[in-house]
Amino acid sequence: MLDPFKEIARFRQYGLWERYADLYPDQDLIYTIGTSDYAKDWFFAQVTRKKDDDTYEGNTWQIKFHLDNVNQSGTFKLQISLATANIAELQIRINDPKADPPLFTTGVIGKDNTILRHGIHGFYWLYSIDIPATLLVEGNNTLFLTQPISNSPLAAFHGLMYDYIRLEGPPSSTSTRGVKPANMAPNTPLD
Repeated sequence: MLDPFKEIARFRQYGLWERYADLYPDQDLIYTIGTSDYAKDWFFAQVTRKKDDDTYEGNTWQIKFHLDNVNQSGTFKLQISLATANIAELQIRINDPKADPPLFTTGVIGKDNTILRHGIHGFYWLYSIDIPATLLVEGNNTLFLTQPISNSPLAAFHGLMYDYIRLEGPPSSTSTRGVKPANMAPNTPLD
């Protein structure tokens, strides 16, 4: 017979955030759209990395993606939703990890302890960021997500948890020809 207390113990994973340094000791997370598997290649939170001297450092994650064509006069929209933030900052850069200033920054946000407590009580943050098409290229692109804050006594708990990240292209035209209305049944022929 199963011991329920042993079963419960396997779900208590205090310190899970420190596994980031084990999984990414020298290089930060790189996620490639169309190749990477979110179940294996995405860490649950963008947290600080614990170094050998017991200090912490911020990090920059990369999301690599391919665009077949880019309308250089358009504006893309990056939708980012955070499930929680704890004394963290999110900086967004496109194709240049050193761009100064970044395209977007949240400034320091959050006083949740959701990462520490593995809770469901984080404050929800939603950002809609304009990306000039001139920052994107036809072919391979990289979105850089930097969380630089790591200099307080609570640095181990600084971080962000993403709910979703979505890049939306600019409208291709004002014509609706070839677009199905939302209430049309699947596989309905278009005019």
